[in-house]
Amino acid sequence: MKVLHLYSTHEPLIAAHVAMLTAAGQDGFIHLTQANDLGAQQPDIVHVHGCWNYSIARNAMRIHRQGCRVVLSPHGGLAPWTLSERRLTEKLSKTIIWQRRIIESAYVTIAHSPIEAEHLEQLGWNPRVETIRDAAVTQSITPEAMCAQTHNVYRKVMDSNTLALMDHTTRHALTCLLKAAICSDRRWVEPIKPQLNSLDDNSWRMLLIYAEHENVRDLVDRGLNILGFTLPFYLDTKKVKSYLPTTYHRPQHTSRSAEDLVRQMTREQPTLLALIELERQLRRDTTDDNLLTANLERDHLLKPFQRLLQLLREQTAIEDGFLPAQPIDDKQTAQLRTLLNNHLRI
Repeated sequence: MKVLHLYSTHEPLIAAHVAMLTAAGQDGFIHLTQANDLGAQQPDIVHVHGCWNYSIARNAMRIHRQGCRVVLSPHGGLAPWTLSERRLTEKLSKTIIWQRRIIESAYVTIAHSPIEAEHLEQLGWNPRVETIRDAAVTQSITPEAMCAQTHNVYRKVMDSNTLALMDHTTRHALTCLLKAAICSDRRWVEPIKPQLNSLDDNSWRMLLIYAEHENVRDLVDRGLNILGFTLPFYLDTKKVKSYLPTTYHRPQHTSRSAEDLVRQMTREQPTLLALIELERQLRRDTTDDNLLTANLERDHLLKPFQRLLQLLREQTAIEDGFLPAQPIDDKQTAQLRTLLNNHLRI
């Protein structure tokens, strides 16, 4: 994991804090500073230290737009007494223009005291606030403990919304494992066995955490069992800590009919589990395809249903023989696809 620290070298306490973090020799972390040549070293996380340096914030947002996740440590820069000093007008201007934007885009804001955490929560700009005391200014924590807690935050950031970090091979592996579980047929997985063997530990970690958040981990495990594939390591995804959207609700299994599931997904954000439940209903012998499509057409839901079928093709590779209607891939389908992909987005 590569972490880029952006900070002003003219702030001695912040520089000392960063020096402690970058000196920590924990496995799996590569610390970069703005002095590094970043051309060939795209970081995973950009950790912004301090608040009121425009060039640092501009660089952070530029790197953020390239897919890097932001962590922010204000180092007291957003305390009420700081905001109310004589440069208030200038600071409020900067806040309106860019400061609030970078705080809102951050995966997490790190406070260095409970009082600072309380002030950040009162601002309401970012609901995710962690408290880690600063060993550069207090002896109530050791540098080693501070580094360990900060690294845990980095790990938590990278264990959030892992779908956005997964490459095509990992996503395809997930689709085929779900297909094998739904069909109870290893033939859907056999062709990708070499791909499964090619996934590294981090790819498996992302896949399993995403499956946990979408409540399909049991299906992934079943697909692996059908194949007879053994994971390279054990990961209890229920104990993995992640940041989730404030609107997140863990998807739940249901026994709803196909028609009810279509109605649900036209009213609410579609989820991977709901799509899988829809496919299961479409596979049932008791599902009357003609009656289903007639009822949906009567209620002006046939086209939304056809768009969901397109998502089923992409997410579970449903066979054409189980499709009661022709899938539609249009702008509205693209919007549904975006909602599905952004279910865990911060």
